[in-house]
Amino acid sequence: MDAVMLLEVLDDHGNVQSRLRVAGAGGSCRIGRSLSCELCIDDPYAAAAHAQLTLQSDGQVLVQDLGSRNGTRHDGLLVDPAAGRVISGGELLVGRTRVRVRTLDEPVPAERPFRRDLLRRHRTELAVAGSLLCFAFAAFTQWILTPERLAQRVLIAELLALAVLSLWAGAWSLVSRLTVGAWKVRIHVAIAAICIGLWVWGWWLYTVAAFALQWRWIGLLAAILAAAVAVAAAYLHLRNATHFHRVASLLLATAAALICGGIWWLVDLQVDPRTVNRVPLGAPVQPAALRLAPSMDPADYLTDLMALKRDANRLRQESLLDTPILDAED
Repeated sequence: MDAVMLLEVLDDHGNVQSRLRVAGAGGSCRIGRSLSCELCIDDPYAAAAHAQLTLQSDGQVLVQDLGSRNGTRHDGLLVDPAAGRVISGGELLVGRTRVRVRTLDEPVPAERPFRRDLLRRHRTELAVAGSLLCFAFAAFTQWILTPERLAQRVLIAELLALAVLSLWAGAWSLVSRLTVGAWKVRIHVAIAAICIGLWVWGWWLYTVAAFALQWRWIGLLAAILAAAVAVAAAYLHLRNATHFHRVASLLLATAAALICGGIWWLVDLQVDPRTVNRVPLGAPVQPAALRLAPSMDPADYLTDLMALKRDANRLRQESLLDTPILDAED
């Protein structure tokens, strides 16, 4: 097979913006901003005719810099303007534009099977289930708090839940459209709805368990679980809305959860002390040690009672002697 090379212009995320195929030994391609170049790029840091690539008979590529000010780099190393460099593939940096060079020597990985994860495969069912969780909690809380005007309160709560869910999922869908070129509305609705549903129902279960069990560590456990749900939701949003790798998505999701949790904690420190229904937990009160004693005879209680009565009469007589009662006629 004749020698061939493929040039791919990459964006900042590694996606291919344009391709140019050159076949046959001796075929060449110039890269630069000039319209006379076979591969024209829009880069102010590239020269009009920046670099030239010539296909060799053995299938390799000779890279030559055409006297540009910023030079040409191959895999991070500067190409010698005088001698050039023979490569069999790799990535060129022309100005600030990344150009990937592919030849027949490049091994092609095996075809990947088409598989969709659980979220992509069941995004509609998950979106419906999560939305039902949110709407059910909104109706349940109004039924608990204001049963006298239930229909009106439930309608307001459902509209608020719909607004929050729409803003959350809509923002991530817009990011997805701007970044990867697809809205992915159902995926982001499923992530947002399930996250909110787990949060609100988990909060209700936490309040019931904290009241019933009085375990001090249950609040820390609830905070850890809520943070885990937040990290998972942010990670899935980033994986479906951006081109970030798994490690970068996980780090960004963890940082976002920590920042939001810290802001929530600071707000709670200001709001919670002003809540009239707040009952702060003090030190644990333990009953005093009990000492068993034999029961006393009732006559002993009566003896003490008679002694108190005699003392009271004596004090009354003394007070009358000091300040006698005068008749009303006098």
